[in-house]
Amino acid sequence: MHNATSHPFCLRLAVTPGVSSSQLSALLALHRAEEPDVSVSFFEVTGEELQAGLREGRYDVGVSLQVSGDPALQTQPLWTEIMAAALPPRFRLLERGKLTLSDLQDYPVYRWQEEVCPLLDEELTALMPLDQQNVQRVTSFEMMALWVAAGYGIGIAAHSRIVRAHEWGLSMRPLADGPYEVVTYLQRPYVQAEATDRFERRALQVAKLG
Repeated sequence: MHNATSHPFCLRLAVTPGVSSSQLSALLALHRAEEPDVSVSFFEVTGEELQAGLREGRYDVGVSLQVSGDPALQTQPLWTEIMAAALPPRFRLLERGKLTLSDLQDYPVYRWQEEVCPLLDEELTALMPLDQQNVQRVTSFEMMALWVAAGYGIGIAAHSRIVRAHEWGLSMRPLADGPYEVVTYLQRPYVQAEATDRFERRALQVAKLG
């Protein structure tokens, strides 16, 4: 608790694109319920900005899909998302319960580049050379869903995102030759800070429940 003369503490949280919104929302709601006197300032940043800001003391904690190789930063894995295929309505592959990446070779495949999954992208590159332009990069999940729902190809994204987009007409099929995983990491300086320690414990609690 803060005394009458202290200033309320503000936790500076930096988040990179692609982090699962449902778990992050649950984490922020838990933080607000358990520690309402510690406010959160939210920053949307790139991976490079995140690591530089943590090193320079501009942020207290970061959440990202990329592992930090910076020895000055502590990295803690949180929750994991399984990648799946998003198919348009009345698509010929809907009759199959699961798909392999090889099943997708004859179709344009849309990938949101911020949803980082190195193993998946390596396999796609091996199956679909860049000069064939089968893999189309998009700037958001919503843009991927737009193209897929309109029947222009197949999307690959986190299972939970595709399920939530069912009302757009998308159907989800698991990828049989995985698992292809997207891992969310919490990153912070090694400097001990009680508010940051508590936030990390809540993040691990949300990860365990999810």
